Amino acid sequence: MPSLAEQILTYAQHKHLSAQTLARWQGWTAEDQAELLTLAEELQLSENHLRDFVDWLEEIVLRDGGTLGGVLSRPEVHRSLNTKLSRNDKLKAVKDALRRLRYPQLSQLEDDLRAAIKALDLGGRVRVSFPPAFEGDEVTVAITAHNVKELDDSVTRLRLRLADGTLQRMFDLLDQG
Repeated sequence: MPSLAEQILTYAQHKHLSAQTLARWQGWTAEDQAELLTLAEELQLSENHLRDFVDWLEEIVLRDGGTLGGVLSRPEVHRSLNTKLSRNDKLKAVKDALRRLRYPQLSQLEDDLRAAIKALDLGGRVRVSFPPAFEGDEVTVAITAHNVKELDDSVTRLRLRLADGTLQRMFDLLDQG
């Protein structure tokens, strides 16, 4: 059986990892290196994904303390790893779990905005979207309609939400973020 260092080097060569990414990985404790190797092999992480994971893991540990293995064994990450999903869907789920751990305030804002939009009950024809990472202060409201009646119904719902103040909640949340 190859040593941990040999297994990591083999993975790095197979995935054409940069010397910088490999050096960061090798700078961790043996336990953390092994945890990342298990994750990398299971998800077949490319250089870019691996670098994102390394960045986020290091930032979470720096902020919260603990170990990288401890972060990877948190319930939200563990659940994502143990689901019956395709490799790509599992990668997306794990990446989202780590992103939520890394950016808890942004994640809370996303959750709050989703709840606020749902509470507006604008119907399926009205879509509300925000700039990436909520940078900027603009909200996009798009209406899809097949006829004038559908358009009128959607505009009427929007007007009601403007008039009763419930639409303001969304903007208040953005101002807080």
